[in-house]
Order: sequence, then C-alpha cells, then structure tokens
Amino acid sequence: MRVFIALLFPKLIKDELFKTVETLQGRYKGNFTSYENLHLTLYYIGEVNEALLMKIIDGINQIEYPNFDIKTSKLSSFKNSTKHCLVHVKVDLSSQLKVLQKKVLMALEKSGVIIDNSNFSPHITLGRKVEISYHDLDSFKTDQLDIPIIKISIMESKRVIDELVYEEIAFKELI
Repeated sequence: MRVFIALLFPKLIKDELFKTVETLQGRYKGNFTSYENLHLTLYYIGEVNEALLMKIIDGINQIEYPNFDIKTSKLSSFKNSTKHCLVHVKVDLSSQLKVLQKKVLMALEKSGVIIDNSNFSPHITLGRKVEISYHDLDSFKTDQLDIPIIKISIMESKRVIDELVYEEIAFKELI
C-alpha cells in the first residue's frame, strides 16, 4: 500500500480551500484536488508492507507534541512541464511546524523508513497539471487562513474506480 504522513483540516478550513479549487477549476484546465483529499503532506513515504506500516504507526504514536496553528500564505506552483504546474497554497514554515516535521522524520527513520525528500516544503496541493501562467498565479488573491493542527495522520493513497482516494489509516492526536 502507498502511504504518506499528513495534517488534516477541519471542515471550515476545507470549505475555504475548496472555494479556491472551484475558482481555479472554473478558469483553468487541470486535475484538481477533491474536497475529501485536501490536506497538508508532511512526508510522502510510498509503498510499504503491513509490517513496516505497523512500525510507522508505532513510531508516530510515540510523538508527544502540543497542538498549534499554521498560517497559509499565497498560491504558488511547482513546474510539472512546459505548460503544466502543480498549484498549491504555501504554508508559513513556523518553528512549531519545523519541530513537528523533524519529530515525524525521526520517528519514520527509527521505524526503518528512508525519506528522500527531507527538504520537502509543506504545502496544500489544489491541482496538478494545471495550465496557468505565473502572472495569473501571482495575481490570484486568497485569504490567509489560520489552520488548527491537532493530529498527525497516516494516510493511504489508492485508486477506487479510477478516482484517487486518500484514507486515514491511523492518527496521533497532539496534546
């Protein structure tokens, strides 16, 4: 199974993020994130077997950390190809988020997971293969959101009838 570590959002935050997705969807071609799949990825792990998954769950369950808020900033993108972008909402990299990310990385490494993308920048993906110019993206205005972070989620990524589905396998509540 394919897994990743994520921070999930309350309904009100997902509602606000999805308004931006719908606006983008109405103006540009691309593969947009469904409402149910909105999240912030901390680490993408990839394919794991059941034994490794159990070690990951155990490692994440060992993390003790207080809940906190993160703030979104502007829309940005990673270039997929000449005319396609992965459009995302940037997240301010607060000291609390950095520490949590480090704790998760240490728990994963202790569990036997090797993370190739340890310099990964947390973000909220809104669309993949979006045909949007940098000028349009830069002029796109979004409200800053304060997002409460109350748990770390271990997610499975799978296809169900040709639809990408992210399902929470386990979680660790922050204190």
